[in-house]
Amino acid sequence: MSSRSGSLILALGLSLPLSAMEALDDGALADVTGQAQGLRYTSEYDARIDSITYIDDDGLDGGPIGTLSLSPVRIYTQTNRPIQVDLEVKDVNGRKALVFTNRDLPVEVEIGSLAINGLSLGGFGQGNFNIGQGDVFVSTLYAGGHEGNGLTLDLDIPSSMSYDTYYENEGTRLTSTVDFGDPRDPSAGGLVLRDITFDIEGEGLRIGVPTTDGGNINFYNVRIGDDVLNSTAMRNISIQPGGYLLLKNAKGANEIGMEMDLLVTQDSSFDWVYITGPIDGTYPNANVFEMSANVRLLSDFNMKGLRMNVDGDRGLVFDFDQQNASHGVSANIGVSDFTLQRSDRVGQGAAPVSLGSLDVQMNLTNASYLQIQGH
Repeated sequence: MSSRSGSLILALGLSLPLSAMEALDDGALADVTGQAQGLRYTSEYDARIDSITYIDDDGLDGGPIGTLSLSPVRIYTQTNRPIQVDLEVKDVNGRKALVFTNRDLPVEVEIGSLAINGLSLGGFGQGNFNIGQGDVFVSTLYAGGHEGNGLTLDLDIPSSMSYDTYYENEGTRLTSTVDFGDPRDPSAGGLVLRDITFDIEGEGLRIGVPTTDGGNINFYNVRIGDDVLNSTAMRNISIQPGGYLLLKNAKGANEIGMEMDLLVTQDSSFDWVYITGPIDGTYPNANVFEMSANVRLLSDFNMKGLRMNVDGDRGLVFDFDQQNASHGVSANIGVSDFTLQRSDRVGQGAAPVSLGSLDVQMNLTNASYLQIQGH
C-alpha cells in the first residue's frame, strides 16, 4: 500500500489521549494543571482536513491504479465542552502503567464522503458522546506486548457511555445509538477489554484480540429520521485469550497491498439479541419484543491470507490468493437457545420455548471475494 496525499486516520471515538503528547507552548501550558498524583490536560479543538486519499499503485494483480478517499474530514469538540484527561503513572496489578482517565468525551467526527475511485459511498460520522455523572472511561497503557517488546492496552468502558453514529446519502440519514448498558441491571453492563497488544514482528503488525468476560454492546434505535427500524445487541460477550490480527505486506516483491490473518479462539461467545420497538426510558416494556440466541465458536475462527486492494476498475476488493490452497476462512459456529419473548418478561421466571439451534460448519475457499464500488 502507499499514500501520496495523506495518511489514514483511525477515529475510534474512545479518546486515547495522544494529543496530550504534543509539544506545549506557554498558552497551552495554561491548560495543564499539576496534581499530586499526575496531570490533567484540558483541550478544545476543531481539526479540518480537505481530503485524505489512499492510492493503490498497482490495483489488483497489476490492474489500474485505484483510490480510496475521505473528504472533507472534521474532528472537533463541542463548544464550551472541552476534553479533560487525567494522566497518572501508577502500579496496576503489579505492573507500571500510564493511566488515562476521561470523565467526558465530547468528540464529534464528520466525514462528508467516502469515495472509491471518485464514486461516493455517502457520508459517515459519530458524536453525541455521553458518560454518566461520576463514571469514567479508563485507558491503561503498559510496556511490553505479546513478545515483550511492544505495548499493551486495556480499556474500561462504563455502562453509562453512549454515542450516536450515522450514515448519510443524498440527504437521507440512517442513525443508531451505541450503548454499553445492561437494560435489566443498571449496576451491571459496560465493557472491559484486556490485553490489546501491539507488536512489530517478522511478518508485520500483530494486534492481540482483546479478552473480555461478560460485556455488552447495544445498537439501539436504528432509524431513518425519527422512524425506528429495529435494534440489535451483543450481550454477555466472552472472548477467550490467544486471538490476534496480523497485518502483513503483500507477498510479492513488486506487489502493493495488504494481507491479513485473523484468529479468534474457540469458546468465545456472546448472546445476540434482535429487538423490535423503540428503546426509550421505559425499556424493557410490554411493547418491545426480543429474539435472542447464544452464539459460540465450537472451533477457532481462522482467517488466512485475506488481501485488500483498491483497483481502478473493480473498486475495493477483499480476496485471497487463488494459487494458495491454505488461504480462506474456516470455523465451526454453534447457535443455540433461539427464543422469542416480550422484553419485560425476559428473566422473570417464565422460560420461553426454544425455537431450535444451529451448527454451522463454515469454509470459505481461496476463490471467495468481496467487491465494493461506489455508484
